[in-house]
Amino acid sequence: MAAAALLVVLTSLVAGFLGVTLLRSYLLDRSDAQLRSFASVASRIMSKPEAPAKQNGQQTLPTQFFVEVIGSDGTVQVAGGPQHDADGPSLTAAQLRDTGTPFTAAAAGSPGESWRVLVQPLSGGEHLVTAYSLDDLNSTVTRLEVADAIAGGIAIALLALVGLPLVRASLAPLARIESTAAAIAGGDLSRRIDHPTGNTEVARLATALDTMLSTIEAAYQARAEGEARAVRSEERMRAFAADASHELRTPLTSVQGLAEYGLQQGTAASQEELLRLMRLIARESGRMGRLVEDLLLLARLDAGRPLELRPTDLASIAAEAVQAGRVLYPDRAVTLAAAEPVIVLADDGRLRQVIDNLLSNAVKHTPDGAPVTVTVRSSAGRGELSVADAGPGLTQDQAARVFERFYRTDGDRGRARGGTGLGLAIAASLTAAHGGQIDVDTAPGRGATFSVRLPLARL
Repeated sequence: MAAAALLVVLTSLVAGFLGVTLLRSYLLDRSDAQLRSFASVASRIMSKPEAPAKQNGQQTLPTQFFVEVIGSDGTVQVAGGPQHDADGPSLTAAQLRDTGTPFTAAAAGSPGESWRVLVQPLSGGEHLVTAYSLDDLNSTVTRLEVADAIAGGIAIALLALVGLPLVRASLAPLARIESTAAAIAGGDLSRRIDHPTGNTEVARLATALDTMLSTIEAAYQARAEGEARAVRSEERMRAFAADASHELRTPLTSVQGLAEYGLQQGTAASQEELLRLMRLIARESGRMGRLVEDLLLLARLDAGRPLELRPTDLASIAAEAVQAGRVLYPDRAVTLAAAEPVIVLADDGRLRQVIDNLLSNAVKHTPDGAPVTVTVRSSAGRGELSVADAGPGLTQDQAARVFERFYRTDGDRGRARGGTGLGLAIAASLTAAHGGQIDVDTAPGRGATFSVRLPLARL
């Protein structure tokens, strides 16, 4: 507002100066033209031999202009016109020689007044001086200056009366923006700015700030989620290392104990006893070897090593796994339901491992004689394989953790019945490496159905 007021003042000053200058120039030009016209007439009259005589200084040329005829010796010979009673112009010798061009001269007895003077030479070294007072012209210009000053003052007053409320109203949303920014600085990232109406600079600023705040909030949330994931990952890694150490310690302790027992027996042990000890050591070593292989496989999958993916018939792989399951579990009714080939993009060896792990899990966690059904079909652009059992099922909490590494249900804590707890974790990791999904549909008393969905191959 101060800048606007200054601009109004400067504009008023420039406009007033130009107006006064142009008006003064116009009035002077018009008056000078009248002065030249009158001076020309007066010069012709005074140049005639029968020109009016001079009688004791009395004027013999009635006129409204100030008229003087100054002799070569500087004496006033003729003076005429009603304005002669006023103080005439005060002229110097140099000004008397400046003939033919009107000029301004001060009044003789009144320094505040001025005259417009034209000097013309006459015969005999005389000069005709004609002049008119500039009082009326100066008065007109002064009234214009006063009018300009009053107009400028009114303009500034109107600017203050009308502009200040408008500026305050237009900048009022900035106070809300300031309040919102203070709340956000205090930690409330969910705060947003109330958008002012209209397509104004403040409205566009509010929109831009809201967009920026949404981006910042999303970045903070992503950072917080990333930190939380990192903490959970570190916790899982520690738990994984602890579980792996525990699982490896068990067969190692068994092998060490059996070996020490065999050494203590020495030659006193019978051949049958030594064979039994060797079989036990071989069994624990094989168990430890399988555990190490599973851990290495999970480590490779975690490292993101690519699989050899190619078009594979999911139904054929499932049929091979079911046939092997019937041999391994002769007391179980393992059936296959596959109406047609389902071609997926997969590594056939790793896909077979997924199915074997699901079949092994179904057999281990269901009563003897409980049937297991393997179903293969295509649905919604994906190949789906499901392994359903008729076991006791899982609770909601158990189903949420069933794919965790080393997780075993309470009924499978014993090493004789339960495995290492890596079978389903490996199945889940292999499925994810294929770009697929695995889930479980279960409830206590109605068994469990594990479903694997893989993308179909584009043939």
